Amino acid sequence: MSAPAVRIAEGEGAFVAFDKGVLEVVSPAPFAPGAPLALEVDGRALQAKSLGSKRQEDDRFRVRMRMINLRREDRLYLESLAD
Repeated sequence: MSAPAVRIAEGEGAFVAFDKGVLEVVSPAPFAPGAPLALEVDGRALQAKSLGSKRQEDDRFRVRMRMINLRREDRLYLESLAD
């Protein structure tokens, strides 16, 4: 299964990893720690809080976020993407 696009705010990112409630994506914009995020992964509306962003060599940002109010079926879906 190929990794789906992730829509954060008004930008388009890419799924990197999901482990223990923490989602990592590559995004064109950084997000400050604690910033609330509304995102969409493969048509699923999700909420998260940013844990921080790190600039990569390609000038995009690797963003880590803690998921909030994550439903079981959404968690299972994200875990299946990580495999």
